[in-house]
Amino acid sequence: MNYKNMQLFGNGLRRTYGTEARRYNLLAARLIADLVKGFLGPRGLEKMFIDILGEMTVTKDGATFLRKIDVEHPAAKVIIEASNAVDNAVGDGTTSVVVLAGALVEKAEELLEMGISPSRISDGYHNALHMALEIVKKVSIEASNHDKKIMRYLVETCLRSKAVSHFTEEILIPSLVVDGVCDIADFSRCHLDVDDIKIEEKIGNSSDTELVHGTVIDKTIDDSSMPRMIENAKILLLDSDIQDERTKTDAEIRISDPSQMTSFIKKKSSNLLQKIQCVIESGANVVFSRGGIDSLALNHFAKNKMLTVRRIKENDLLWLAKATGAKVVRDLESINDNDLGYAAKVYEKTVGDDKMVFVNGCRNPKSITFLLRANSKKILDEFHRTILDSIYVLRNFITEPKIVPGGGAIEAFIATLIKERSYRLPGKEQIVVQKFSEALEEIPLTIARNAGLNTIDIRAQLRQRFYSQSQSKDKKKSRKDIFNNDREWYGINALERKIDNMMELHVIEPLMVKEQILITAIEVIILLMRVDDVLMKKPVEMHGHSHTHMDGTTHSHKGGSKPHDHFDKLGKQQRPMHHYY
Repeated sequence: MNYKNMQLFGNGLRRTYGTEARRYNLLAARLIADLVKGFLGPRGLEKMFIDILGEMTVTKDGATFLRKIDVEHPAAKVIIEASNAVDNAVGDGTTSVVVLAGALVEKAEELLEMGISPSRISDGYHNALHMALEIVKKVSIEASNHDKKIMRYLVETCLRSKAVSHFTEEILIPSLVVDGVCDIADFSRCHLDVDDIKIEEKIGNSSDTELVHGTVIDKTIDDSSMPRMIENAKILLLDSDIQDERTKTDAEIRISDPSQMTSFIKKKSSNLLQKIQCVIESGANVVFSRGGIDSLALNHFAKNKMLTVRRIKENDLLWLAKATGAKVVRDLESINDNDLGYAAKVYEKTVGDDKMVFVNGCRNPKSITFLLRANSKKILDEFHRTILDSIYVLRNFITEPKIVPGGGAIEAFIATLIKERSYRLPGKEQIVVQKFSEALEEIPLTIARNAGLNTIDIRAQLRQRFYSQSQSKDKKKSRKDIFNNDREWYGINALERKIDNMMELHVIEPLMVKEQILITAIEVIILLMRVDDVLMKKPVEMHGHSHTHMDGTTHSHKGGSKPHDHFDKLGKQQRPMHHYY
């Protein structure tokens, strides 16, 4: 039987298999890693992306950039999903995980050329991961999860490698972030809900960035005759209208007598006056309403020296409830004192070109607001991402209060120990584990490369310092001051372009981030290594336009190229807005 002309697959299906498929997969992963290597470290540079709508994004955040670019190869998509997974889990380390994955891919290619099988490489990487996790847990330093000094160092380390680091130090952003997080964190339960933090942005001078111990509403006070500021505010939150109710369906009223018309108008007016009276008698002097407020009601409230803000967003109502301790009221006739919230001051303030309402000085607020200022929308977007990353870093520390040195020091240390342990392993696994240790060194070497240092000299110096330390007998750690223990943690001081002790510089990171980076990178590489057959079907043309959401999900539908909203009504997700392709 002649098989030469036999067609197994239908039209539009492309297949690569065996060594070729694996080579293409690893190449795609390495190319993605090469794209983001330039971000890593304080001396890393930013990238600019312009989408099909002409909207420009300037960022130094790995996950944000990778979500923007449109890739076709499935292996490249797997790497981008890994970056998104780390971003969603720990909020930081998105560039590091891609750089590490790229280094592991490069070493895997070298191992394949030596004739080592993919399954043996996968097993070796997996065993090396267990060694790395064991080492990083053993050397991590425990601390108190409410230690403000350590929290400040964590935020400073996070901000130092971001695009907006040049002005965050001037306006004491680390202090603002730590103070804000300490206001709302539950240290006894090791819990911080990032959604309890509201981030507002306004174009202006970056030195005007502030922390509000309450909520900022991007609205104005409803009536010019109302007071502009109320102290010792008793706050009522309404999820209903104070105006004439309209039927949801078409309704018809038939009147046969003029007197019926008069009674109908009187009844409507009395219903509205009853609602107004309920609000006034509640004792509240500030009213925030999700619905509308009639002009008659505004007039009555102004006469009673009350302040009202209508048609606020639902998520603003929830933030107000958390900040002031008020309960959201739907039935006006059943308002009691327990439903009212408190704030020391509610006032209107001009911010940039707009007026905003500030609810400040709340007792034990469960929600706070960061009002970010910068001189352009592009910088504001990056500033927003930076602040959010630093909040996630603190959340990780509060959840698991263990820290490790940054600046590539922990990776260089793990690489040294794993290389020593590899000599005890039999056969080809020894070579695989050694290659894993070399891949780990890519993190400090990339930081050094971006700072303009010679990576060959840096590699030699790091190995020499950690090797000489490992040969000497480990001394018992002193727990009096966690930054002055006997082990010296050498990493890359990119700002001064030299190798330095990271603990003395207070460059630290949460243990949770490092663990997530190691686990995710290895899982992705093992997945790619075990694929030996790729079948790609030609995509069906859609009438709509393809676009990607912040979680990395890509889909198409009509009008997808136009600005639109898929988020839940509460707007809890605060990651950068929709990304269009």
